[in-house]
Amino acid sequence: MKKIFLISAIIAIPLLLIIGCKKGDINGDFAAVGKGSYLTKVAIGNAIIDYANLANSKVDVTVKEYGSPVDKIKIWVSAGLTTLDKAGSWKAIKEVPYSGETKLEVSATEIATALGIPVTDLSPGTSYTLYNEVFSKDGQTHDITNTGSDFYGNPNYNMLMLWTATSVCPFTGGMAGNYRVVRDDWVDWSPGDIVAVTDGPGANQVNLTQVWPNPAYGSPVDPFVVNVAAATGVATITSGVTIGDYGSFTLVTGSGSSGYIFSCTGDIILKVRLSAPPF
Repeated sequence: MKKIFLISAIIAIPLLLIIGCKKGDINGDFAAVGKGSYLTKVAIGNAIIDYANLANSKVDVTVKEYGSPVDKIKIWVSAGLTTLDKAGSWKAIKEVPYSGETKLEVSATEIATALGIPVTDLSPGTSYTLYNEVFSKDGQTHDITNTGSDFYGNPNYNMLMLWTATSVCPFTGGMAGNYRVVRDDWVDWSPGDIVAVTDGPGANQVNLTQVWPNPAYGSPVDPFVVNVAAATGVATITSGVTIGDYGSFTLVTGSGSSGYIFSCTGDIILKVRLSAPPF
């Protein structure tokens, strides 16, 4: 059965959604526990593992130190969502010397080798979390296991202690059919419910008008259309579209929505920004 994941965030609430994270032992700034080091985001490069070109596929980010001078960065990986189980789930990829703004680059082959699997097992639709462990010149080490999600998950710090690589495959269309709901944060549907998805209206588009809103709660207004990049399955959603009338409020798409639609696996995975006054 094809699967659909609908992960939503209401724009009216300032929210950083980090899926699968738990609070660590330390909260707040490093100033409360002594001077330390972390990495700030300079640039997010490629985040896609091209399953059609695994031999040459790489993901990358560029980072800059903050705090105590950094000596090197150790990159780890785990399959799936973020986990604090460093001893059991993280697998070491490599160490990179720090030198000013540093580009961290990891190949598909390196990810597979660290996980102990053939590179062809980096199946489309699968995400991999990459973790940056910072070694400062004064001998300290810092990663998400000893900083806490209230710190590394706070956008005010512009921190980049973890990043994501997702294996993708080309979008070939023909996605119409019944899908089993795995997750719906808007809670129009429950896990296990069956919803209908249609194709179009364009060649590289999928229509979710029969998904949101659930007819038991609201009525569609404008078509809920998702645009898909043919080469990668990367999905985008136009902002400002009123997709549902729930009687006392309307549901409108916001900027920053993203996701993937994979023809090869039959999965629809979307993170949708929503505006729904008065929420």
